[in-house]
Amino acid sequence: MQSDKIVVYAHVYDQADLLRDYIDWYLDLGVDLLLVQDNGSTDGSHDVLDEYARRGHVKWFVLPERDMRKYNSGDTAVRMARDLGAEWIIQCDGDEFLRHAERDLRSVLQYAKDRSHTVINVPCFNMTGPIEGAGERATRTLTVRIDRPTVETYEQQISGDLPVPYIFIRHRIKSITYAPAYKSFEVGSHGAKSEWGTVGELPNLFFLHYPIRGFDVFEKKIRNTIAWFRDNPHLEPWWGWHWRRWIRLYEAGLLRKDFEDQFVTPERAQELIREGICSIDDTVARWAAAR
Repeated sequence: MQSDKIVVYAHVYDQADLLRDYIDWYLDLGVDLLLVQDNGSTDGSHDVLDEYARRGHVKWFVLPERDMRKYNSGDTAVRMARDLGAEWIIQCDGDEFLRHAERDLRSVLQYAKDRSHTVINVPCFNMTGPIEGAGERATRTLTVRIDRPTVETYEQQISGDLPVPYIFIRHRIKSITYAPAYKSFEVGSHGAKSEWGTVGELPNLFFLHYPIRGFDVFEKKIRNTIAWFRDNPHLEPWWGWHWRRWIRLYEAGLLRKDFEDQFVTPERAQELIREGICSIDDTVARWAAAR
């Protein structure tokens, strides 16, 4: 079996609105296979995954156990990826689009390998813009990249009292791992550890993150997360703190207001750009329009 594949390992959960763009984006980057763990979607995601699986681009499975004490999904997925011939594993969620410049992805990873990097830490930048209208896609409309996010405190995590809308809070790094050296993922898959080699970052390599799109999708994510916490009551209060905050807002009937706060008008976007907080990044939007 070919042992130099680039494999994306992703979690998805009711992300059918984004899933085709997500898969096609990575295939266009030069990824050989997407290994997808579905966490219980009911929105048509399975149909999309089946379609790409028939073409040989995706292998997917349903999470067999939701209690995180009983099942380590990361280790299981890495074993599967290795068996499928993975040399590099890009771990990211179904709303995170890897962006790079200057060189093709395989050359970028060879550059890292030549420098003995077995874990590549990749920054993640949240995307915002105007609220998505009927029939629109977030990958086309959200072109404002938040380059200078706010770093929240532990007290703010626990209280949920944030100084800025959540979309302006930093999103932690994700990682690309050299499969033969993999040891473990960090909590929340925000980083990884390896048995040998070095941890590095590469210039012009980062994720664009589209966590908040249409309200119906957003509300369903909150309901899904309520069920997830029900199955994992042991989790510490800081684990998934932003989800816990949204659950409280949902139960108080305040979720829509918070949802609307995550977007910016064109006028506000220009102010944020002048302040150096944001920039325009239409890389994915131009790609989506060209398709």
